[in-house]
Amino acid sequence: MRVQSVQYSPSMVEVKTLTSLESVQRPSGDETVLWLDVSEYKGVEELLPLGKNFNLHPLALEDCVHIRQRPKIDEFRENLFLICRTVALKHNRYVEGHQLGVFLGKDFVITVHSEHMPQLDKVLEDIKKMVKYRKIDKSSSSFLLYAILDTVVDNLEDAVRHVEEMETIVGEDVLKEPPPENTLDIIYTNRSNLLLISRLLRPQSHVASRLAKGDFHLINGETAVFFRDIYDHTLRTCDRIESLLDLNIGSLSIYSSSVNNRLNGAVKLLTVISTIGIPLSILVGWYGMNFPNQPETYWIYGHLAVVLIAVTLISTTLLLFRRKRWI
Repeated sequence: MRVQSVQYSPSMVEVKTLTSLESVQRPSGDETVLWLDVSEYKGVEELLPLGKNFNLHPLALEDCVHIRQRPKIDEFRENLFLICRTVALKHNRYVEGHQLGVFLGKDFVITVHSEHMPQLDKVLEDIKKMVKYRKIDKSSSSFLLYAILDTVVDNLEDAVRHVEEMETIVGEDVLKEPPPENTLDIIYTNRSNLLLISRLLRPQSHVASRLAKGDFHLINGETAVFFRDIYDHTLRTCDRIESLLDLNIGSLSIYSSSVNNRLNGAVKLLTVISTIGIPLSILVGWYGMNFPNQPETYWIYGHLAVVLIAVTLISTTLLLFRRKRWI
């Protein structure tokens, strides 16, 4: 198990790597916030000291261990519990990424996840910069929660931006004649990505909405403004997803029409060839009956006459098709 302890105030940041949760204590200073990041655990038994030291509900600890939870927020007597979800890009396809459990107390934030999350490293670097340049006037655990949730939403927003770039490329490819071979695969991949992101983003938008309304006593009025900004981001991203899904359906329709047009062209060509061959089949069939009393059989110009008739039939058929704009 990996445990990282971050204590910070407007004037200092202290980062430690701990070997056990038994010795973890709440911060003593009034303006000090403790951020405890727990990862790479093997089971809920290793998290039990957290429940004892910070009065965390055992059901919330179990939710941290059981992955594929739906993003949500629960309020307990002394803390809030959130489940957040991210996505990860593998072979140009987005899959379910990390599940992050977050406990918010008056003077602490505890994040629990099974694997290392690069997004949290960025939050720590931002905190160090804010303390260095004196941008933290008053420490607040709810502001740290905002920074973490904002990073999670940024992860989903970046995923939507990547799918949007792919959808732009597909929109150009479907107009090519013929479209690239992997066009259909990209179309369905984009749709799968958008549906996954939407499934994870919408409940997190609901979480941000509740935090922005100030429904919880641990969220002060100053921080609620920042959660409203996150909520606006989620709404805007959801709207982009809806627009991209419409574009995806349009790209699929154009691609299907292109395939059908090429198929119709091939069928038309085969039909023209077959139609040209019909009068020729009648002609050669007529003179292939081998009756002994056919006068043309022994005519000296018989072969030449058949060739001229065949050329005339082909030319007339092609001219008729051209006038009717069939070819």
